[in-house]
Amino acid sequence: MINTYRTLILLGVSAVVLADEWFKSWALVHLPAEGTVPAGLLALIIHKNPGIAFDLPFKMPLIIAISLFIGAFLIRLAWTSRYSRPNASVFALMVVLGALGNLYDRVAYGFTVDYLMISGRLAVNLCDGIIIAGVVGLLFSGKLEKLSTPPLTKRPESGIL
Repeated sequence: MINTYRTLILLGVSAVVLADEWFKSWALVHLPAEGTVPAGLLALIIHKNPGIAFDLPFKMPLIIAISLFIGAFLIRLAWTSRYSRPNASVFALMVVLGALGNLYDRVAYGFTVDYLMISGRLAVNLCDGIIIAGVVGLLFSGKLEKLSTPPLTKRPESGIL
């Protein structure tokens, strides 16, 4: 039952990433460019982010290499903790799924497509939200593991590990 629950979470996150990619392709055609509408608390605009988080400028090959390195680390974390810390495993995979959405943008368009401007300063998309939720979940996963059901495997009784 618990594995089914976690699988459903990851399927839902995958569906959100796919919907986000569809919306980004639609937004590139239909939404106004940044700076063409007055910035309020929230605005739907197109912001083309050629760098990494917060528009930090880096060359595309470096961005892709860093993304693949972090992704490989998180996939390994998810795999090795799937029994001992299943919530951490799910949160790590959430970060990977969100990052894959933004990596797709970089490969397909040459930039990450952000379409929600918050307070005229912060441009984000749904994949960014998934990444943030995954990172926050990873940070608190130790607490969540204690509150949730016990892990699927037991530790050795000898206390060696």
